[in-house]
Amino acid sequence: MERYKPHAIDQSSLYRLTSKRRLATLLKMPLNDLLFLASLKDTNYQSWPLTQKRRDVLAGIPAKDARYIQQPMPLLRAVHDQLALIFSRIEKPPFVYSATKGRSYLDNALQHKNEHAAFKVDIKSFYPSVKLKWVKRFFERDLKCESDVAHFLAKLCCVGGMLPTGSPISPVLSYFACAPVFLRMAEIAKQNELVFTLYVDDMVFSGAKASRVVSTAVLRELAANGFKGHKVAHFRPGQIRVITGVAVGPAGISIPYKRQKRIRIFEEAFARTKLPDDVALLGRTLLGQYREGERLQRGSRERAKPIQERLDAIHAARFADLTAVVPAKRKPTPRPKPNRDWTQKKIAQLREKHALVVQPVLAAVTSES
Repeated sequence: MERYKPHAIDQSSLYRLTSKRRLATLLKMPLNDLLFLASLKDTNYQSWPLTQKRRDVLAGIPAKDARYIQQPMPLLRAVHDQLALIFSRIEKPPFVYSATKGRSYLDNALQHKNEHAAFKVDIKSFYPSVKLKWVKRFFERDLKCESDVAHFLAKLCCVGGMLPTGSPISPVLSYFACAPVFLRMAEIAKQNELVFTLYVDDMVFSGAKASRVVSTAVLRELAANGFKGHKVAHFRPGQIRVITGVAVGPAGISIPYKRQKRIRIFEEAFARTKLPDDVALLGRTLLGQYREGERLQRGSRERAKPIQERLDAIHAARFADLTAVVPAKRKPTPRPKPNRDWTQKKIAQLREKHALVVQPVLAAVTSES
């Protein structure tokens, strides 16, 4: 049973929000603490380049161009989690399949299981392209928040004037901030009698009139709103098309060839790897791939059996070594959930760090000037 049903935007707890004090209550944090947290700005985030994963190194898969991840620190993460829950309850149009309860990437792909032509377009560097002013506009125009509250909320949700790439709010908030653009895409699709779906920034159009003329109009509309469309792919009628990682055609769905090749590379690496830790990492990767593949085509369960048997043998050997040397390990202490006491403790730590590090620097700069 669902915990909630999507509701209209005017039923949101953020609708017509007029004060920061009420916002602090919704986010379960004292107002002074929330204001202090917002004042820390970019120091609320960890930022690092997303480098090649260990499993890809073991399999010999070439590295991709690194992109930066901005992940909110624990206290801000708790705020973003609460906001993401509020945003997720707002009803979205039928063409949106990302960050929507009851819809998945597979449902998105199945909408284009037809014999017509199709094309797909992505938006380059999507989250960094969603600017703070777009986020503020959503809070101010759509949620009818007071201007100062809308600006404050936008600052809480953005880093460096854009949506963070590693926050739970970005998949859902990116749609609402860019809703006018995506609604325009839906209009273009309707005018040309096309099926249109959206998964974050992955737009797919299919139908008898799906042509380069229409895709050019889509790219032009994106450019007019400050976005750059890329990875444009056109598909002929009846041609297999890969949509959100699923090969879709008139006969049904399957695992794309590129993904099958990647699984074979991991299988070969798993077979030749000897170190237990590396075997366990590659084994978990393969089991995850098999479970996902089972949704698309049968047969993955049989391939998973020898992998699981080898992992079980490693775990059994490790357990025997541990129990022979030390007594049974106690259960780990459960991670505390973000409650009022946890929040106050984290805020106190941040205030102390700010007083010891930031304020002396500011005082020195002020005295020099």
